[in-house]
Amino acid sequence: MNAVFVALLAGLAGGLYIVGLTLDLFLLKLLAKPWPVLALAFAVARMTGSRAARRVALGLVAGAVGDVCLALPGGFLPGMGAFAVGHALYIAAFLDWNRSAAGTLLLPVAAFCGVGLVLMLPGAGAMALPLAIYVAVIGTMLWRAAACALLPRDDTLARWGFMTGAVLFAVSDFLIGMNRFLQPLAGSAVPIILSYWAGQTLIAATAIRCDRLLPPASPKA
Repeated sequence: MNAVFVALLAGLAGGLYIVGLTLDLFLLKLLAKPWPVLALAFAVARMTGSRAARRVALGLVAGAVGDVCLALPGGFLPGMGAFAVGHALYIAAFLDWNRSAAGTLLLPVAAFCGVGLVLMLPGAGAMALPLAIYVAVIGTMLWRAAACALLPRDDTLARWGFMTGAVLFAVSDFLIGMNRFLQPLAGSAVPIILSYWAGQTLIAATAIRCDRLLPPASPKA
């Protein structure tokens, strides 16, 4: 699978999903939504070989499962679970690339997540505990993605891609949480999906670049 095919598949599926979103066509949204992220997963799996990059590919697959769950009635909690698994896989991958403590990054990440949690918890009801766990997981993912930016790399994507992608992913999740637990945000559906796709694309592209420029210490299978 080459990059052109992946881009065409992701672009076509993404365009169909936006059409379905605009016209509120449930079946089109359900069928099209997972394919942009699945295309990224296929690309990472085919173009890399390290354990860390394979974990990113699996994290993308988990994200695609979460996409389908969120598109189904009653699928919010399973979707959260799928995305939490994806974040856990990203955490493991980022730790393969940089295991340093990066303690100075904890405070801003914790502050961002804490503010979001305080805003959403009053409206979470029975979802309060799953929400708190999910915020802790995505906060850890943000922290480890930011830690990768501390590595002295000359390549801009290799240094900043994971952190930027994780921030975009978190922004998308924050908007989803605001919509569900605080108040609906008019016109937010398209920004939510675009920031999510941009985040996942950056994480996938950075995994490919890092695998080529600076493979982690783990052995290749």
